[in-house]
Amino acid sequence: MERKPVVLIMTSTDEYGKVSEVLAEAIRKVGTHNVVVLNETRYDTRFNKISRLDGLMFLNDEYKLLVAKKTTPQQILKGKPSKKSADKLKGRVRRIANAVKRYNPEFLLTVTPYAHCAVAEAKERAGFGHNVINIPDSFVLRKHFAADGAADAYIVENGDIKAELVKNGVPSRKIMTMGLPFDAEKVTPIEVETKKQELGLPKTTTVFLNASAKDGVAETLKLLADQGSIVNVVCYFEDTRLTPSLRAIADAAESGGNNIVLLSKEEMFDEYLSVSDIVITRYDPSVLYKCFKMGKPVISFSDNDFAAANLDYLVSKNLVMRAADTIDVVALIYKLMQTDTASVFIENGEKWTEMYSVENIVNYLTSYIGT
Repeated sequence: MERKPVVLIMTSTDEYGKVSEVLAEAIRKVGTHNVVVLNETRYDTRFNKISRLDGLMFLNDEYKLLVAKKTTPQQILKGKPSKKSADKLKGRVRRIANAVKRYNPEFLLTVTPYAHCAVAEAKERAGFGHNVINIPDSFVLRKHFAADGAADAYIVENGDIKAELVKNGVPSRKIMTMGLPFDAEKVTPIEVETKKQELGLPKTTTVFLNASAKDGVAETLKLLADQGSIVNVVCYFEDTRLTPSLRAIADAAESGGNNIVLLSKEEMFDEYLSVSDIVITRYDPSVLYKCFKMGKPVISFSDNDFAAANLDYLVSKNLVMRAADTIDVVALIYKLMQTDTASVFIENGEKWTEMYSVENIVNYLTSYIGT
């Protein structure tokens, strides 16, 4: 039996929306390729400095790659780390090169900035010639980006990123504008009402809050709880240590918490998101994309410069509303509830993503023969 060609997906722990799993499952479903996903736990050590590449990592979980004033991928590759760092660097390069040798992939697919720079570094130092396809996980190009020579093709979210890449020397034929690989089915109003009933949610407007402690989730939940029975609130948080404090806020609400759901189970995230009428979320391209596709108006906020740049772009396209601080959230919710504003954002989001799908991206990947 002839061996199927392999796609080697390179990722890291800061990926959004489990994108590596989403793409791997979709590629396997096509049936023409086998897929291997290599997380940084298999090619790197997250908390140890390995080379000058690691000096580009943010301390927060959302953005590990800090592209600073004089640190482009090209400069990283030309850097001369200390002897100790060089020894660790060799380990990372060796592990990536060994994976390429072992699986002999048709191409490597990089889905996070950190994974891409690690592959660029390994490709330069180990000298393997396999093609690399990069999917930037954002709506704007990272500041000070420079073509590193490692990518043979790019799949980008929008034409503005493509234009920036071309300006940076990437041939236009190597760039496909295909959106981001996050899908979500739109739920009809009747289906929403049925699901709300099944989940025990009142029929009033449901607000989905996706935030963490550093985002001020407690403060935002209290403001929403203070609105009484005007809105239902589904509050999603990953850190279960927040449960007692958030529960106390819910119990102290005028409604007694009957219209507040505290959600920490990731597997229920999409189900509650689908029945929500308004979404408040920290910057997360996977959540934003699902909202656009499902027809959910979004209020979003950021906690770093790159997230802010992405939200600036989305605001300029009338795709999201941006909350400058916690107190803005309530005013924006009422604006969406009491005017036709929500329908404008819903329509814009649906139009923005209507031509994009995971299926189209995977069809391109499985038919890729090099450029």
